Amino acid sequence: MSDMSRFMRFGLVGALGFVVDAGVMQLLVSFAGFGAIEARAVSIPTAVFATWLLNRSFTFGKTSDDPALPSLIRYAAVSAGGATINFLVYTALVLASSMLAAQPMIPLAIASIVALVFNYLGSKHFAFR
Repeated sequence: MSDMSRFMRFGLVGALGFVVDAGVMQLLVSFAGFGAIEARAVSIPTAVFATWLLNRSFTFGKTSDDPALPSLIRYAAVSAGGATINFLVYTALVLASSMLAAQPMIPLAIASIVALVFNYLGSKHFAFR
């Protein structure tokens, strides 16, 4: 598989991860009384697990002879870096603007785009090597 094809698959999985992240976040904000920042503490790990499952099978095509647990641990380490970048950008935007705080999907989208390249390179060269 070409690097461009793999990156496109990674982007598709990332888009699905965004839907999981945003959906969990919005449910927690709208129905569980969470603040916009606190909700991300739950939505990020949920999205990381979902994207690991999809990237493992769909993007990087790992087989059953590749142990899942070490892959998950490596992916979680890469994702922690990407999530830190994502969370810092998101938090800065939410704290900088009451308009953005009231519309958390906008800073979430911006933060997710910023972290995309870091996550792809870390996944390609470390998590799914």
